[in-house]
Order: sequence, then structure tokens, then C-alpha cells
Amino acid sequence: MKIIDVASRLYHIPPTVPWEDATHRVANLEFIITHVTTDAGIVGAGFAYTTGIGGSAILALIDDYCRTMLVGQDPRQIERLWSFLYGQLHRSGTGGINTLALGAIDIALWDIAAKWYDVPLFRLLGARRDSIPTYGSGIDLFLDSDALLNQVDGFLAAGHKAVKIKIGRDNAEEDLDRIVAVKKLIGPTRRLFVDANQRWNVADCMIRLQKLGAFDLGWIEEPLHAEDIRGHADLRGFVALPIAVGESLYTRHQFADYLKANAVDVVQADVCRVGGISEWLKIANLSASFHRTMAPHY
Repeated sequence: MKIIDVASRLYHIPPTVPWEDATHRVANLEFIITHVTTDAGIVGAGFAYTTGIGGSAILALIDDYCRTMLVGQDPRQIERLWSFLYGQLHRSGTGGINTLALGAIDIALWDIAAKWYDVPLFRLLGARRDSIPTYGSGIDLFLDSDALLNQVDGFLAAGHKAVKIKIGRDNAEEDLDRIVAVKKLIGPTRRLFVDANQRWNVADCMIRLQKLGAFDLGWIEEPLHAEDIRGHADLRGFVALPIAVGESLYTRHQFADYLKANAVDVVQADVCRVGGISEWLKIANLSASFHRTMAPHY
């Protein structure tokens, strides 16, 4: 089986409600959908996404450059193709647009493999369990208390046993009020996670987290800038609250740096941003070797 074509399309999708967290507001989501066509009639679909910047660059990288490298290759040789493409794309950077483009292609190749072997992808990857726990999550920092609780009610009605809300308002008391209200609604048996979207520096965060310690939260996500590994390590030694990081990291090497620094409890690799399923699996195994939980970002 050989690849005979690679083609992508870019979609701009405005959110139906405002999308705003502690650090940015999203006017449009961008989805890059990539189709890899084979001479066996099997077409694999992959995707990448952005929160509004870079979609056209990702599409051009796939269709103008990666396509010529892939046509004529056997799509089942996923690891070989991933390594080759990564080596070529690495010349213009180690992550970001490059790994997003690679992720769309890699996901499409895994789609082809699952169709070729006629099994669901989770079986092809060697399923460990038949189900996984989920949590309901929204971009909700802009919501007032009533609207936030209505959203959380919807998550509970859908069967989620945990929820995640945004924090990071200028007034710390407003964050606490939101947490108290949601904790009261979900009750003592469900978990609450919070996400600060890289809002604070270490000094601000230590003050904030002292107040959050009483709420038995499941984790705090991205309390500091994603590149501040030392800050996360210091923070983890200061508070008992688990720290979740990973959606803004793009390579296994960045995750390795976090793990070696003892700076993360919950690893949140994003399958698109890290370069697809192939790299995501490596990060999952790396995390397991440090006895850290993996909670996929996307």
C-alpha cells in the first residue's frame, strides 16, 4: 500500500458563546483537517487545531512540504515516517506549528492503520481498559455564578463524576466564591479541578494556593507560565495541591524536563500539539516511568 495524495482544508469556527479564560479570548477556532489517500482505497483523516492563530501556516506546511515527502511511502510504516518528518521539520523549529502539522499527518496514518487491520484504534494501540473516567469542562471564566452553576449542572446531568472550572480573576475572592458554589453543587463525592491558564507568577500563585488548599481540589492546571519548570517545582514543594501541566508543551523532551525536575503531578499531553498519537504514546510511557498520571488535554 502506498500514499498517493495528501490534502488539507482549513476551517474557521467562531464559538457560539464567548470563549475567555484568564489569559486570552478566542474569536475563532481553527481546524485543519488532513486526508491521506492510499492506492488501496483507504483514506485516513487527521486533524490539528489552533485557538485562532497559525492555521494557514500549518495547512501550507502539510500540503506544500510534507505532501511531497509522503507520496509513494507505505502509510503503515508510521514510526519511520514520523521520525523522518520530524527530522525535516525540526530544521525550522522544535514545536508549535511543526508538531501541529506532524500531528495531523500522524493521526491520519493511525486512522489508515486501524482501517487496514479492521480494528478500532484503541484495540490497535493495545487497550488496557474498557472505559475511562471523564470530567466536564468549559471555557467559563466570564460566566457569572448562576450561569456557571447551570453549566456544571449540565455536566452532572451528562453523567460526569468530576468537573473543571476556570479561575484566575483579578479579584482572588471571586475565584474562591466560584469554587465554593461549585463544590456545594457537586457534593462531596465528585471531584473539582481548576485551571488558571498560566495566569500568575510564583509569588502570586503561592498566595492564591494557600487559600485553595482547604477545598480538596483534584488539581490546579497551568498555574504558571508553561516554560517555568523551576517555578512549578518550587510550587509543588510548597503546596499539597496536585499540579497539572502539559497542554502548552510540544515535545517529549519538554515533558522529560518537567518530570526530571519533579515539577508535575498530572501530565496533560495534547495529541495534536505534541505531533500525534506516536509521540503521545511515548509521553504516556515516559510519564508512567515516573509514576505520574496522564490526563489527555484533548
